[in-house]
Amino acid sequence: MENSGASGENDLPMSTEESRPLALLIPGLDGTGKLFYKQVPPLSARYRVRAWQFQPGGKSDFPGLVEELGRATVSESPGSILLIAESFGGSVALQFALRFPARLRQLVLVNAFSYYRHRTRIGLACHVAPLLNMKGARGIKNLVVDRILAREGILKEDRRKYSEIVRLVDLPGYCRRLELIQQVDLRARLKNISMPTLIFASGRDKLVPSIPEARYMASVMPRAQVHEFPRAGHALLLTPGFNLADYV
Repeated sequence: MENSGASGENDLPMSTEESRPLALLIPGLDGTGKLFYKQVPPLSARYRVRAWQFQPGGKSDFPGLVEELGRATVSESPGSILLIAESFGGSVALQFALRFPARLRQLVLVNAFSYYRHRTRIGLACHVAPLLNMKGARGIKNLVVDRILAREGILKEDRRKYSEIVRLVDLPGYCRRLELIQQVDLRARLKNISMPTLIFASGRDKLVPSIPEARYMASVMPRAQVHEFPRAGHALLLTPGFNLADYV
């Protein structure tokens, strides 16, 4: 039946930004929150989007990071927060979900892990990371990363922006987050994360075995669902056509 009156969504009260639930975006090792830039505009149609930035310096630990987020979200309505985290940030988000479960409406993890199995690789990265202060080493690293991103289908403009964002990374904080990865093991506690959870995993991820990790977490977490992207790499958030807002 046709609608002959001027009713429908035009009659609904307009949603102000203040009335929208919070979408809190937790970054990976870069710690800047700026690599979510492609996802912020579509999410902003339904959420107040806040891309978190870790405090600079090398003295943080997981309890401190979780409490920092806790203080920032204390005024949010119960069960209202959409918590989205990528890579290292997933470990922070999982611990936030355990510490403040009543605050979340949904948890979203992108190429994340509850335990990083390649501990030797992380140990090597911890020793090599200070060399990034050297211009030559930093240039080589940027060239390698650019080629990897290109092979994974990341567009030239997004590769350029990625490089600009990475220059902003606080190196002491970055090194400290590498050290924290060696400490994290949340496998025994995953069964206690009961809110709806979406886990996104890339098949060509060079940093995290994302699909096996996602499948493992979903096998333990009561309400988790996995979405796999076999041809995408670790930078799924920058992959053409990938839109978090389509899923949440």
